[in-house]
Amino acid sequence: MPTQSYATHSHRPIAWNIVWLICFVAVVAAIWTAVRDRTLVAHVVLLVAIGLLGTISLLRVFVLRVQDRVIRLEMRVRMARLGLEREFDQLEHRQLIALRFASDAEIAALARRAIGEKLPPDQIKRAIQHWQGDFYRT
Repeated sequence: MPTQSYATHSHRPIAWNIVWLICFVAVVAAIWTAVRDRTLVAHVVLLVAIGLLGTISLLRVFVLRVQDRVIRLEMRVRMARLGLEREFDQLEHRQLIALRFASDAEIAALARRAIGEKLPPDQIKRAIQHWQGDFYRT
């Protein structure tokens, strides 16, 4: 597997973006057709297109929420294994998500720093010296 770093860790699901764009174009085309034709069929097609765009958007939101819950559970187990239960309870959700990239050797110091300085996720990621890649994101 390739290595990850701060510069290469972002994940942009190209296939989802393409599908969302296609659905958005379908909604725009359906609006144009419904305004121009003003028929029942045109309005039903518009409703279906809006419903499809909404479904695609909600699916992405739901997948990201599940992924965040899995990351939270993973970090709870990992931090408990390292004796960092108190730190876990003091970290914000977004801080935990950023900390998942830190190696076991540096997570304790970085977690304490994140709590003490109230570091935002981006600063936490920039502070990581030994990057632990996450190759299973959605």
